[in-house]
Amino acid sequence: MKEYKKVIDDFNRMKTERSNWDVMYQVLGEYISQIKQNFEGQPSNGEFLTEEVFDSTGAFAAYGSASALLGMLWPGTAKQALEITPPEDMPESTELSEFYGNMTKKLTRAMDDPKANLALALDEYMLDQMIFATSGVGVERGDESKLLYKAYGVKEIYIGEGKNGRVNKIALFYEWDAVRVVDEYGEDSVSEKTRKAAESGMNAKVKILIVIQKRKEKKAEKGKFAMPYESLHLEYETYHLLKEEGFHELPIAVVRFRKLNYEKQGRGPGMNALPDIREANALREAVIIATEKALDMPIGVIDDGMLGGGTIDTSARAVNVFNASANIGNTPPVFDIGKAPDIRYAEARLEKLEQTISQHFSIDRLIDFNNETQMTFGEAQIRDQIRTASLLGLFSRQIAEGFTPIIERSINMLWRDGEFGVMPGSEEEIELKALGKEVKYFPEEIQKRLKAGEDIYEITYKTKAANAARAEEYIAIIDVMTFATQAMAVDESVRHRVDLHEGIKTIANIRALPVGIIRQDDEVEALTRQEQEQMQQMQQMQMAEQAAGAYEKAAKGDAALA
Repeated sequence: MKEYKKVIDDFNRMKTERSNWDVMYQVLGEYISQIKQNFEGQPSNGEFLTEEVFDSTGAFAAYGSASALLGMLWPGTAKQALEITPPEDMPESTELSEFYGNMTKKLTRAMDDPKANLALALDEYMLDQMIFATSGVGVERGDESKLLYKAYGVKEIYIGEGKNGRVNKIALFYEWDAVRVVDEYGEDSVSEKTRKAAESGMNAKVKILIVIQKRKEKKAEKGKFAMPYESLHLEYETYHLLKEEGFHELPIAVVRFRKLNYEKQGRGPGMNALPDIREANALREAVIIATEKALDMPIGVIDDGMLGGGTIDTSARAVNVFNASANIGNTPPVFDIGKAPDIRYAEARLEKLEQTISQHFSIDRLIDFNNETQMTFGEAQIRDQIRTASLLGLFSRQIAEGFTPIIERSINMLWRDGEFGVMPGSEEEIELKALGKEVKYFPEEIQKRLKAGEDIYEITYKTKAANAARAEEYIAIIDVMTFATQAMAVDESVRHRVDLHEGIKTIANIRALPVGIIRQDDEVEALTRQEQEQMQQMQQMQMAEQAAGAYEKAAKGDAALA
């Protein structure tokens, strides 16, 4: 009990440290998400804000930028987005090429399974990135799929950092019905208080804390908790342990859009744009009121009575009664009060605010629809390179903290299941044989690297973001190879200066062409040897034909002399 109390005390400190952020998250939720998110309690399902928000520019910009950024980082499916490739120092062979091609197919098939929920999780995660600047995606085993992905937002997730500034501790805080807690963990696992609350049938709430952190034990007890990360499921108020799990790596990848080095939570475009969003909201409300008044001006009515109450109501549709004693014959019986409001200045300011809000969310860089200026193909390429280069900072953090950890955990989970192959004599081999499944072994080169503790794969992205990162290198290679080809027409010895085979391989790697389009070195060498042998055979045949012709001519000459 004392040990778990310490875990909860640590969480309370994390919660206190984040209290200032909760105020900001509350405002962001109201003005951009347009959902009333209560960060001090549990929000009501489907509780939208419709009375206090008058302008949706912030919401439009957030949704648009989230879709555009996600499209550049993840073009729909894993099959389109990535490929598993060997490390640069690994020798090339057809066997290894087939191994990595099979590895890519199995991984992308598992990630793209509709039941895995990856597309929905990424959509929710990226929207939270734009608004709250801190969100994550978890990878776990699915009941109906090999992998299952789930998005996590700042409402439920609390984080801790290590010395390197990377997230190394995650706390999830929920408030569930007692019945759900019993269904989730079982009657024998919950506390007596929770069990009685569930049996009573009352709508009692139970606060649940899940803490994922590095395991402190140096030695595992009978191998039960040998995994480097532990997960403790606790009843927050009773310190009761519901469940304990272990993980080989953090099961949730948490991304901060941008952050200061002394802060844990992220800062993002929603926070930067908030002053303009709030001004636009107030201005939009004023424009609505002024427009209503201009369409239905307050009027005055001449009457023999006194001015009612001594006040004038200038709101839309208002009717004010005036004393007619001094106005008979000089004033029409019904007239407008004042002049119709001029909303041109407000509309011009609103247009300016819409532009700055869009710029906060990088809409002008993520979605470039500028076709007012006619440009050559080269100019268009230069413009696109400048635009994408300005986004590399956004890309790199999303990839480093989010996409790469998600993919690596997906690979590791499938790897441990023996999906890609097994080592001879390993536990995975024994389990597969016991289940009667086919056992496939890793290639010898892979086995050697695994025994040596070396990396055996790299993640190659085929996305627009990845292409943008290596665009300069790609263009430089194309320019040099094009010039070299032209120079060969003048000086054939230039061909010894440029390795065209290596250039093609590098270009294919930058563009992340699918496996099989570019042949491996051993295949190219075999084809080259075959062509050389065929050429030698043809030369020998030609020499034999020439020799036979010469012999025939000599024989005819000898016959003529005789």
